[in-house]
Amino acid sequence: MEPLNLKPLEGKPLVNPDSPIKNPVTAWLNPTLISIDDTRMECEILVRPEMADPIKILHGGMRATMLCDILGILANHGGKGVSSLTTSVSTECIGKAFVGEKVRVIANVVHKGGTLIYMSGEIRNEKGGLVATGKTTLFSIEK
Repeated sequence: MEPLNLKPLEGKPLVNPDSPIKNPVTAWLNPTLISIDDTRMECEILVRPEMADPIKILHGGMRATMLCDILGILANHGGKGVSSLTTSVSTECIGKAFVGEKVRVIANVVHKGGTLIYMSGEIRNEKGGLVATGKTTLFSIEK
């Protein structure tokens, strides 16, 4: 299987007819890829009403979902015949993002070993305020 190359999708939705990504969670989140390289990825996601709690603030579970999804995509970007599976994920909900606001999800590779990948990420609101941080460990397996 060819490596997952997402560079041509910069400025476009991650799930579209030209995209190799077919994950239904990613499709539901509908992120737009801002930038990507081998160790960093930035996406923008619009906070919709179904992503919020009753007071119209981005739900904590949605923050974890956004981080887990985008971190996982970066882990698989440029991979050579491997798929990365999440083994652990943790999220700290810090600030607020409201319905109608676009959040920036930023993923970083901390360390990529033979079978484990350690990553960190954050979500920022439109004003640049920190909404959440997270980290994950992924296990790489051959496809």
